[in-house]
Order: sequence, then structure tokens, then C-alpha cells
Amino acid sequence: MPWEWLTTNFLIILSVVGGIGAVVGIGWFVWFVVREISKGKRRKQDEEQRKKEREELKKDITSDLEKKFREVLKEELQNVYLDGLPQTTDPDKSKLFDEGLDAMKEYRHAEAIAKFQEALPLASDDSERCAILNLIGFNQCKIGNFKEAKNTFQAMINIAEATKHDDALVVGLGNIGIVFDTLGDAENALDAHLRALKIDIKMGDLLGQAKQYINLGSAYFLSNEFERARDSFEEALRINEKIRNHSIQANALGNIGILYRIQGDLDRALEFLEKALDEAEQTGEREIYADWLSNLAVVNDTKGEHGKAFRRLKQALEINKSIGNTGGEAYQIFNIGNIYYGWQEFDKALSHFQQARTIFERIGSVHMIKDCDQNIAITQQKLAEQGK
Repeated sequence: MPWEWLTTNFLIILSVVGGIGAVVGIGWFVWFVVREISKGKRRKQDEEQRKKEREELKKDITSDLEKKFREVLKEELQNVYLDGLPQTTDPDKSKLFDEGLDAMKEYRHAEAIAKFQEALPLASDDSERCAILNLIGFNQCKIGNFKEAKNTFQAMINIAEATKHDDALVVGLGNIGIVFDTLGDAENALDAHLRALKIDIKMGDLLGQAKQYINLGSAYFLSNEFERARDSFEEALRINEKIRNHSIQANALGNIGILYRIQGDLDRALEFLEKALDEAEQTGEREIYADWLSNLAVVNDTKGEHGKAFRRLKQALEINKSIGNTGGEAYQIFNIGNIYYGWQEFDKALSHFQQARTIFERIGSVHMIKDCDQNIAITQQKLAEQGK
């Protein structure tokens, strides 16, 4: 009886104990599952938060970069093809673009070139490659390295033609045309600008068309086709009535003013150049302002207003020095040399013509080297007559 009781109750006890163990085991398992689910939710929430923070950071980077591109390039954007560079979220590229733009803003163009060259291998596709090459060539022009700029723009054009990117091609053609113009190659300048104009017309780009007509006018001017040059500048003005671009207006008016100066109508030349200077001031671009300030000074000098001309040229020279515009600096030095020549200070005139020639030779500006050589020869003759 006791054994029977013990056996029976032992089984009951085992059964009860086993039941308790099962309950404890199931409870622990449920708790473990709940805890892991909770941890999974937290991990997912943390990951979503991190993703959100990354996206916000990308937005901040992109927003800041876009703002800086607009701030630094301003109206120069019409000469630059950007593709998607301002919207990039790649941290390495963003950093290089940011540093390159900072360098441009402070007119440290050689440093900007180095940053954009470093970014070039990181380009995601041919379109972006064109955009980076354009920035490199643009900065090469700013420091007067037109020979290198020609090669850079040609590389951009080759890629754009091969991949049929008309929006990149038209900018590359326009910029290489300006380089050819600066280097004294009127034939290739005309060809590039005419090709660019056809693309702008096909795309319906009025700003591009106005810009190309100004470029064409400059190339015709270089070829001594003054009537065709005037027609081109006036066509740019007609187009600009629809788009109201200060840079286009300044350059078209100023170039017409130069034509009047060449033809000897100094009053009309002053009228157009003063309007051009007002428009240039509206752009906020110091380089454009210095350019038309110096052209206005040349007319002042021709009219016998030598003191006014000298002051304006010195102001334009200081602006170009401060922004690192080597080409503009050379032009102002050359023009100041002409003032000294008119004052019969031939030693100072000679020094300025020689300084200007050195810079023009480095730039590769063929027609300005020729002008410097002529002035140097005439000035040396004057000094020889004075026994110096």
C-alpha cells in the first residue's frame, strides 16, 4: 500500500513537475521571441533613422553644392556644361567639387584645375566627364593657358560627339571657338561658332544663340569683316530683348562700340561703351566690368582724355590682377604702354609693351604678340632718336 501510493503519487509528482518545467520552458521561449522581435524592430528603426540621417546629409551636401555652383559661376554658367555635378551625393566627388569651387571663388584657378583633374577619374559616365573637362578648360582660360584649354575642350568635344550629347557639344564648341579667337585662328573660330549656333537653333536655346552671335561677331571682327561683325552683334541684341541677360547685353553693346571706334566715330563709341559698362556692372562679374572699363579707356585716350584713360586702365589692371585674369592683365599693361607712348615717356612705354608681350607669348595670343612687336619696334626707334 505505501509503495503503491508512492509509485502513483511519484508519477503524479513527475507529471506535475514535468508540467511546470514545460510551462517554464514555453514562457522563457515566448519571452525570448518577444525580446528578439523587439530587438529586430529597434534595429530596423535604428537603420531607418540612420538611412534618414544619411539622406538628409546627402540633401544638405547636394543643396550646399548646388548653391555654391550658382554662387561661384553666376552668369558664367552660360559657358559651362554641368550635367549633374551640382546634384552629386558621392562624398569624394562632392569634396573635390566643393574645394575646386572655393578655389575659383578666390581666383585660385590653378588650384581649381588640380581639384577638377583629381575628380575626372571619378566621373560616373561620359556626360559627367564632359562636365568636368569643361570646368578644367574654363579655369585654364581664366589663367590665360589657352593652348592647354584648346586640348581640354577638344577632348570634351570628342566625347560629346561620340556619345551624341548635343548640350555638352554646343558648350564645348562655343568655348573652343573663343580659344581659337584668342589665339588668332579666325577660320577655326568661325567654324566652331557656326556649328554651335546650328545646335542652339535646333535646341531652341535663345541664350545660346545670342552668345554664339556675339562669338561669331568677334570672329568676323578678327577677319576684318566689320559689317558681318556688326550684323552678328545686333542679332544678339535682338534675341536678348526676349531673355534680358546683362552679360549678353554688355558684350553686344561693347563690341558695337569698338566697331564705332575702329571707324573713327568716337562719340558713338563712347555712347555704346558706357552702356556696356553699366550692363557689365549689373552682372556682378569683375572680369566683364574690367574688360569694358578698359575698352572705354581706349576711347578716352583716342579722344585726348589721357588722364581719364590712364586712371581707368590702372583700375582695370588692378581688378584683373586681383582675380588672376592673366589675359586681361596683359591687355591693360599693353594699353597703359600706349598711354606712356602718347606722353612720350618711351622708356616706360617700352617696358610695358615688353611685359605685355611676355604674357601674350605665354598665353599664345598670336595677334597680340604681333601688335606688341610692332609697338616695341616703333618705341625702340623713338628711344634711338633720343640717343637712349
